Amino acid sequence: MKNRRNQPDIQAGQMETFHYEAADTFTRGTGIKRVAAYCRVSTLAEEQDLSFETQVEYYKTMIEKDPTMQLVGIYGDHGFSGLHADKRKEFQRLIADCEAGKVDLVLVKSISRFSRNTVECMEYLQRLKKCGVAVVFEKEELNSMDQQTELILAIYSSMAQSESCSHSENIRWARKQRAELGDPVRGAAYGYRIVKKPGDPFSYWEIDEEAAEYIRFIFARAYEGYTTTEIQTRLNRKLRNEGKETWSIERLRLALNNEAYRGDILTNKFVVLDYLAKKIVKNRGQVEQCYIEGHHPPIVSPEIFDAVQDYMKQGCLNGRNKLIRSAWLSDHPEILERRKHKEETV
Repeated sequence: MKNRRNQPDIQAGQMETFHYEAADTFTRGTGIKRVAAYCRVSTLAEEQDLSFETQVEYYKTMIEKDPTMQLVGIYGDHGFSGLHADKRKEFQRLIADCEAGKVDLVLVKSISRFSRNTVECMEYLQRLKKCGVAVVFEKEELNSMDQQTELILAIYSSMAQSESCSHSENIRWARKQRAELGDPVRGAAYGYRIVKKPGDPFSYWEIDEEAAEYIRFIFARAYEGYTTTEIQTRLNRKLRNEGKETWSIERLRLALNNEAYRGDILTNKFVVLDYLAKKIVKNRGQVEQCYIEGHHPPIVSPEIFDAVQDYMKQGCLNGRNKLIRSAWLSDHPEILERRKHKEETV
């Protein structure tokens, strides 16, 4: 058996594919079935019990003991959900090999390993059936070629999909509970880093001073009444001089609207409504939100942040609104005074 290639330990969130292929060539015209096995391990916890190497050895030993079988190969995906077959490279290669006439029989530990999407599961089984390839699910003791098992397979596949749906709902509930405790599950905003304290289950945000410098820069310019386009020009000139990546206008506006910079967090700004499609949409009341005040140290004072929000809502930082800006600056001479004071002190 070929050894798995040398590599660092798999970290949470990584995705990898593995392939074991028997050294012998296919046996043709002898009545011996050419057998492939498919393995999928989606999490580190599962890998402890269903490691790729363990499954390779299991199928290799089982097939070698059966004189009517010859191992074609073992196909395995690690870190991939069973909901979307198109993202599983080894699964797709297995299907291609089956349709190319290289495989007679596919062995799978269970239906949930093959697919957690009822529609996809039945579609791929029909494709394999058309090219004469049987799929045997060991746990359920079902063979896809048996006419009587089609309904049972659909039921089991639906159960696997339902389990994924329940898992998705459990994750959403757990995130809601953590948010209510003041510890939302989300990455730190630009300008911050997440830190963990020994023995403390909560995570904390601390300011990344190097990145925070740019956040303070754009808020200061906005507070002085510059338009977002003018701010972008000045920021990108500064970034280019320092050899750093420039910002788009969209990124700039998102940063100016991000409550994280006043020390607060609004959860669930974007949500996944369909756990199958995994499409992310802006939350417009579909999912409950939590606003957590004082979650972390502010980069910008609440006074400046709130003033900038007011300027943006009125359209006063939009350079195309010339009449609005002109009237606004006439009514607020203190804004131009801030800019003048800044220029005099530089």
